[in-house]
Amino acid sequence: MSFRDRVIERLFGSAIEARVQAHLASVSVRVDDSRGWDSVSGGTIVDRVWSERASDLEDAIEAWRKSFLVRRIVTLVRSYVVGGGIRISSQVPAVDAFVQEFWEHRQNRLERRLGAMCDELTRAGELFPVLHTNRVGGMSYVRFVPASRIHSIETASNDYEIEKKYHELDAGEGPRTWYGVGYVRAFVPSPQRRLYPPLMLHFSVNKLIGATRGEGDLGPVLPWALRYSEWLKDRVRLNRQRTRNGLLDVKIADDSVVEQKRAQLRRTNPIEAGIYVHGPGEEVEMRNLQIGASDAKEDGLILRLAVATGANVALHYLGEGESVNYATAKEMGEPTARFFSERQQDFCAMLEDLVSAAYRRKVGLGLAEMPGDGDLGLRTSVTEVARADNLSLAQAADSVVKALAEMMRLGIADRETAARLAYKFAGEALTSEEIEQILSNAEPEEEEGSPQRRKDAKGREEEEEEEGGEDEGER
Repeated sequence: MSFRDRVIERLFGSAIEARVQAHLASVSVRVDDSRGWDSVSGGTIVDRVWSERASDLEDAIEAWRKSFLVRRIVTLVRSYVVGGGIRISSQVPAVDAFVQEFWEHRQNRLERRLGAMCDELTRAGELFPVLHTNRVGGMSYVRFVPASRIHSIETASNDYEIEKKYHELDAGEGPRTWYGVGYVRAFVPSPQRRLYPPLMLHFSVNKLIGATRGEGDLGPVLPWALRYSEWLKDRVRLNRQRTRNGLLDVKIADDSVVEQKRAQLRRTNPIEAGIYVHGPGEEVEMRNLQIGASDAKEDGLILRLAVATGANVALHYLGEGESVNYATAKEMGEPTARFFSERQQDFCAMLEDLVSAAYRRKVGLGLAEMPGDGDLGLRTSVTEVARADNLSLAQAADSVVKALAEMMRLGIADRETAARLAYKFAGEALTSEEIEQILSNAEPEEEEGSPQRRKDAKGREEEEEEEGGEDEGER
């Protein structure tokens, strides 16, 4: 022991020993009997664990890249949901000016992002857009985080629908946390405007009651799409083997020329040449593999039907039109059209929430004002999914309007009732306040004894008298 150690031992040895013993007494032994891995779910008990969700998301992306059936399904949803484009406007002039600037800003260009957004919603069942707000002008810029990167969602302790934080996986710079609408500072910045973090929104479809995460449309499809791909590969592989293993069986009457014929066939392959000339002393027979192609046809049809059913589409949407006539296709296409229409409504509602959140963040900076009633007056214009339904609604509305006009003339129905029924048959569900607004903007109803009413009645009487005189002259 050195001189320094002896001095320390003599002066502080007892104190050091006492502290070590006290520390050892306070340490409790914990036995870890877990399996070695802790699952990360970050949701309610209804949500699946992260390991299962991550595996499904990875499989969906891989299938979209390599399976033509899965790519077709995702493209179908985009074609009908987005259609010719989606536009959002507002009845409030100030809000509408912001909406158009936000929609067309060079950092956003949302019109070009709609297809990719719809594809992600179909594959993952979720969208995670992030709004980065400029504190000077109040404009927000949209960026998206893939659903496969968000491993957990932190909600309020007493309400799972209030989402406060989103935890992203480590991308090399450490894990990242995004703030949601349940986090108070997402919409209320500090007076110095320094603490105004980016806001993450969360949109989902196919979500169970009590769950925080959505489910993609491809979940039921992927196993059967994989089986169909394997079945198709086997069919191509067997056909290739059948072509390559074609055998030419030659029987020669004269045994003395058998070896000579074998040497000739080795030099020149008659199968590749396509022509074989032989005399009456030879018998030629072509042998090949019997794979029973006609027997396997029904197997492929059943697999395609399973994929189409899981994707909520009819077979003729996937190019299966040989056994389907027009009437059958029309009946089979109606449930699919309804599915696309419902998804389109959900997608438009998501876009309205995104625009609304961007405007409210500008209001939080004090650079804009909310309308008096808090309603931004957002309206969405989009290509209808089923145009045949539009034609039917237009024809029904035309007939109903004529009938209601006659009922009003006879005094059977008033203006409000007639307007409500007319818009109902036109497929537009309007509230009583909206109908009152429409009637107030229309021309006022003329009173019974007004000069215009008397003039119109006199004109009708004169026309009836002229028609009666013409009939009398003919008789």
